[in-house]
Amino acid sequence: MSSAQRTSRGTFNVGLQVLLWVWLVVLSVLVGTGYRAMAGLAQQARVDSGLRQIQVLEARMAELVESVQMLEAQPEPATVAALHQTRQHLEARLTRMEQTLADHSVAEELQALRTEVEQMKTRSQPALIVPPPPTKPATPVAAVAKPSPFPFRVVGSEMRAGQRSVSVAPVKGDLTADKIQVVLPGEAVGQWRLHAIEGNTAVFQNGKQTRRLVIP
Repeated sequence: MSSAQRTSRGTFNVGLQVLLWVWLVVLSVLVGTGYRAMAGLAQQARVDSGLRQIQVLEARMAELVESVQMLEAQPEPATVAALHQTRQHLEARLTRMEQTLADHSVAEELQALRTEVEQMKTRSQPALIVPPPPTKPATPVAAVAKPSPFPFRVVGSEMRAGQRSVSVAPVKGDLTADKIQVVLPGEAVGQWRLHAIEGNTAVFQNGKQTRRLVIP
């Protein structure tokens, strides 16, 4: 065998060994990665299972709490002694009500009997004739004499000779200067005499008659 052949065979063997080691390393990496993945999946499955168990326990705990609350909300069962006492109380009330109704019925019967007796007494007595009240004779109403219309009117007031005076004019007709007459207290206009001037009122007298005229 020549030296060239031995050299190429040695190179081939070295290359084959290198490839074998590379394949072993890659296989180891793949196996490790797969193991880790399987371990992660198993761990996740265990976690999910634990969570489901916790949820089931929480649901059962909630049902238990609800059952306890319902039991607490239920009224306490009545004892035989309490039922007997309640029955006696109700029977006593029923007896009192029956007695009250009986007394009320007797009272109504007595009242009806009294009413009938009073009606019989009233029927047996003669009816009293009540004379009509005497009629009073109608008194004639005296006719009220209407005062005669005043012949003049007061149109103003002024000072005359240191005294207060009033100006008067006839009621009928137009008011003109020649119809106005100044009157002092004590003076007369026709049958009417000026008695006094009180504030905004002029007092006139005619015998026993008195008239008060407002001074504008």
